[in-house]
Amino acid sequence: MENVKVFSIIIALFSVLSVESVGLKDLKTCNFGAVYNFGDSNSDTGGGSAAFWPAGKPCGETFFGRPVGRGCDGRLIIDFIAEHLGLPHLSPYLDSIGTSFRYGANFAIGGSTIRPQNESMSLNGVSPFSLDIQIVQFNQFKDRSGYFYNRSYPRDRHNLPRPEDFSKALYIFDIGQNDIAAGLRKKNDSAFHASVPDIVDQLAKAVQNLYEHGARTFWVHNTGPIGCLPVSLHYHDIKPEELDEQGCLKAQNAYSMEFNRQLKARVIKLREKLPHAALTYVDIYAAKYELIGNAKKQGFVEAANICCGFHEDEIQVYCGHKQNINGTEIYAGSCENPSDFISWDEFAMEFARLIFAGILISLLSNRVAAMAADLPPCKFKAIYNFGDSNSDTGAISAAIFPRQWPNGETFFRKPAGRVCDGRLIIDFIAERLGLPLLSSYLDSIGSNFRHGANFAAGGSTIVPQNKTIAESGLSPFALNVQIFQFDQFKARTSDLYKEKKKHSCRIQVLPRSKEFGDALYVVDIGQNDIAYGLRTVGDAQLLASIPDIINQLVLAVQHLYTQGARTFWIHNTGPIGCLPSTLLTITNPPPGFLDNHGCVKSQNDIAQEFNRQLKSRVMKLRTDLPHAAITYVDIYAAKYGLISSSKQHGFVEARKICCGYHKNGIDVGCGGILALPNGTQISGPSCEDPSTYISWDGVHYTEAANHWIASRLINGSFSDPPIPITRACYTTS
Repeated sequence: MENVKVFSIIIALFSVLSVESVGLKDLKTCNFGAVYNFGDSNSDTGGGSAAFWPAGKPCGETFFGRPVGRGCDGRLIIDFIAEHLGLPHLSPYLDSIGTSFRYGANFAIGGSTIRPQNESMSLNGVSPFSLDIQIVQFNQFKDRSGYFYNRSYPRDRHNLPRPEDFSKALYIFDIGQNDIAAGLRKKNDSAFHASVPDIVDQLAKAVQNLYEHGARTFWVHNTGPIGCLPVSLHYHDIKPEELDEQGCLKAQNAYSMEFNRQLKARVIKLREKLPHAALTYVDIYAAKYELIGNAKKQGFVEAANICCGFHEDEIQVYCGHKQNINGTEIYAGSCENPSDFISWDEFAMEFARLIFAGILISLLSNRVAAMAADLPPCKFKAIYNFGDSNSDTGAISAAIFPRQWPNGETFFRKPAGRVCDGRLIIDFIAERLGLPLLSSYLDSIGSNFRHGANFAAGGSTIVPQNKTIAESGLSPFALNVQIFQFDQFKARTSDLYKEKKKHSCRIQVLPRSKEFGDALYVVDIGQNDIAYGLRTVGDAQLLASIPDIINQLVLAVQHLYTQGARTFWIHNTGPIGCLPSTLLTITNPPPGFLDNHGCVKSQNDIAQEFNRQLKSRVMKLRTDLPHAAITYVDIYAAKYGLISSSKQHGFVEARKICCGYHKNGIDVGCGGILALPNGTQISGPSCEDPSTYISWDGVHYTEAANHWIASRLINGSFSDPPIPITRACYTTS
């Protein structure tokens, strides 16, 4: 039976692709209407078999039970990609028998190169369908399928792609290995290295051509470690010094790495040149080399062993072939258990048992802890949020003083309880999970708690402070109070459901009792503990208080766990030393006071120490709460990344404030009015275009900045384990 653990890798890769590589403008999963693939035998699903000679047995034996045009015992990576996207396997463009192109087409042909080679299929196995020909085929396919689609009866269109799906398709490139092989055959290092820029340029031109024809999403593989292929190792007289520590030919892999280096540089450059494109560079080399280097640890035989073919006593018979040797006919069949082998034949790596726990380290992150991306998305029924003004959707506005215009102007077109021109990070989280925006627990007017509640309140701290909101700006709703509120909310909801006939109308806006365990619990608090400490005590005393602050947060998580909570999404605190409100008060700072990005270094150091201790406790909580799935979210890194490169992402200088008046020593808060002694009134209006600002009012972020940050958080780029929020319910055990 075919082993499909590669599916885990494809899911993990596409979890990232679904958000990050689409420009982060749409946080929902990409709905690819089709896939168009260009490549060689690594992704040929039958083109070469249809055009030249059919692949024979035992190819296809594991999954399909018969030969199906693939040089493999079962499925290829491109097949798993299609399956993960919910699409059928791709039909090859050159196969005219029983094919359907409704969801895309495959132009890959075994033996194909990027740059046309002056070599034949019969002599060196080089396909006449180089990448430029495959692009011509695509352009013809697009024109002709559109022509027939628009002139056919609806019942006759079922095998043709919809014209509108070409711009929504995923375009995959998996080609280049044969260009390197051609260079190796010619045994001229200097000529090969001189040719690499042109090879990469040809691939870049293919991408640009597709872009001009409406393609927008590209998935570009680099090339694998050709020096590790058994064909390289079996047919050469090799000296020990020619091999690396994994037993691969160093010189041949150097060819691959140089090609990959230049390819990656061009992909990055293409991102600038094609502004509406989403281009993902996929390091297939790292994945394959990682597998080869850990073959036995992953349950394989030696990486150089070949499953299909006869290779003994200098006798070589290719997979599926027969040969008469000294009067004896030898049939080169397959091994007993292909799932134990990396290499199917001497050319193709089966790649069918990649275990993502090790391999994804190379592909996605330096540290991946038990990614659950091969499981279905979590079905969160509700969200319960605890925090401060960074996620307050109306508590302070309802309980103490309403937020004033121009808060809410961008998205809600009116004040909506948030200190922002629009949505907060918690709003984008709710939208990504397909849930409505959270109502504040303290807002009794028109609220709906069917899918959760928000206990966050502006000015809240983890540790209760003995100060009023009037004198300190600190909320009376510290984290422990928010936990009390949650307990009461949960208990009263349960009571009402027990008498649901009596309260049938009221429970329509309340969560079902059984759904509290299926909810996501978000904790986004701590900034005010640091900010208040910076104002009132010295750095040393504040640092000494951090363990107790963290302990109070941990006690809150543990309490929620006893109440049935199982999935936690815990934010650390942001770079408080970068807040414009802080920087406004600083004039003539001494050397070293500010960091390279104009932030107060000492304040950020304290925030980072808080985060270090918080992360350590979160790691311990995973042991203490064995049935919990706890994700640590590095919001500091996300925010600092935006601040340090604001102009690159289309924002003005990070320290500039959108809403308020801050000139000539006069400070008027966002939406405020200040009467001067001479009778003049100065207001604090918003800027003309909030979408170009990071800071809304000097402390809080604009909707545009929140969206940028949320995009990175939601897709797992800044979380530990690095999985998207849609898979956060899976534990790290």
